[in-house]
Amino acid sequence: MSRLVLVIGLASSLLSFSTFAFGDPAMVSTSIADRFDFPVGTPDADGYQKSRGFNVRGHLGEDWVSSAGPGAIYRAPVSAVGNGVVSLARDFKRSWGNVIVIRHAFYEGGQLKYADSLYAHLDKIFVAEGQPVTRGQQIGLVGNAHGLYHPHLHFEIHRNTTIGVVHTSASRSLSNYEDPSTFITQHRVLRPASGKMVVDIGSYTMPTYAGIPARPFYTRNSVSRIASSNSAGSRPSVFQMLFGH
Repeated sequence: MSRLVLVIGLASSLLSFSTFAFGDPAMVSTSIADRFDFPVGTPDADGYQKSRGFNVRGHLGEDWVSSAGPGAIYRAPVSAVGNGVVSLARDFKRSWGNVIVIRHAFYEGGQLKYADSLYAHLDKIFVAEGQPVTRGQQIGLVGNAHGLYHPHLHFEIHRNTTIGVVHTSASRSLSNYEDPSTFITQHRVLRPASGKMVVDIGSYTMPTYAGIPARPFYTRNSVSRIASSNSAGSRPSVFQMLFGH
């Protein structure tokens, strides 16, 4: 009997360890961004223009359309503006429609910084939460928020990585929101960095209304809390190198 109890105890411990060490859905690895490009007509927004700009007291992003005329942007490719990891990818209904948010790590002024890029009103989503993406990778198609608007891409940059799709969770200030085009223009060339970082994508305040559940999480990219204990900017741990891909 004592031998049976010992075996059961060891099995339980191993299961607990594997859950802890082999994948925490909120902790994922990402390559550090080497530069940022525009989300349509990448890298330089060729053939596209802004129909509405950024205003920190009003419109907290930019609306992009085709230079070819009204509606021509519908189902055009949308690309990740920089290396990162998908932190939100789901249909939030209402005025948002299909939304993707990507978490980016990058060096600025010699310090490691973080920002989120948001792509809204999409017709299609081609990525899943937790999935690593590279600059210029197609992540979706331009849409119209299920027919609510004329076709366009709504694009935002957040310095505050708790905002997600809930604008009321942070004050309207330039410490929380960036002018997207200005941010991209100022970050076309960044300090090169090899390796990967571990980031926590479980930082959002989610909407109180019911949305459509996310697609299955991209678990191949989840890493352990052990790996995430590395300080920002440090070299990847053994756990990151083993389980961070």
